[in-house]
Amino acid sequence: MKPITAIIVFFSLMFPALFLGYNNYAEAKENIIKDVNQALAKTVIYKMPTKITADTLQVFKSNLQINQLKETSYLSLCTEEPSKITFCSDTISFKTKGERLYIRAYPNCSKATIFDISEQSIPGALLTISILWGMFSMIYLRRKENAMILATPVYQTVSFGNLSYSVSFGQFYNEQKEEIYFTPMQLSFMKMLMEKENKKVAVEEICDKLWPGKDNARESLYTLVRRLKPIVESNSNVKIVSDKGGYALATKKILIVSIMSDKYQFVYVPAFTTL
Repeated sequence: MKPITAIIVFFSLMFPALFLGYNNYAEAKENIIKDVNQALAKTVIYKMPTKITADTLQVFKSNLQINQLKETSYLSLCTEEPSKITFCSDTISFKTKGERLYIRAYPNCSKATIFDISEQSIPGALLTISILWGMFSMIYLRRKENAMILATPVYQTVSFGNLSYSVSFGQFYNEQKEEIYFTPMQLSFMKMLMEKENKKVAVEEICDKLWPGKDNARESLYTLVRRLKPIVESNSNVKIVSDKGGYALATKKILIVSIMSDKYQFVYVPAFTTL
């Protein structure tokens, strides 16, 4: 499973859950207002109250269809001006004993009560599934990442100067990480030098390794080195040098400039040095 797949599935579950949950919550608020409106209308028709009494309130609550509202709702005589509390019934106007009165009903319920009244089973199920999916995806992708890290091979590389040799792939690279191409014999010779700790190999060891039992192995080695030197030097700051009965790798040294008093002193060093 790819991370993008996990994300798409997660939001495909989460967005419908939030959308349905909000719509059902808004619908519950509308149903509450409808319920207090009808209960208020029945109360006014039955009682025509000139004041709010316990009996009036009892009649109003008996007409409510939503049980949760019976504990919190109340009535209030008011003016014809709109209520500052928006979550209330419509204003009902009636005339009794020659006087015009106005009355409103207030559900006076909390958001938690509205949420409880609303239908949230399907949104809740979708939300739960999306959360469980998100947790599963995180665990799965984390384990997959760890497994990939453990399965990734460790590539051993030996470097000398700006010349690199991948032991894992058996290839040489320059400073730009571009492969340097050698013939099979040249590659074997360079591997012998790079794999030595001091980057130096005796002539006898080279001949025995590359041309076992050959009489003129030294001449072949000389020819090999002569052709190999330009390739190495053109691709790195490394050079093959003769060193006490063998061959070794050497790197260039830079020009050292030191400052003495107010004058520059230039100190030249050999172009190549071995380890």
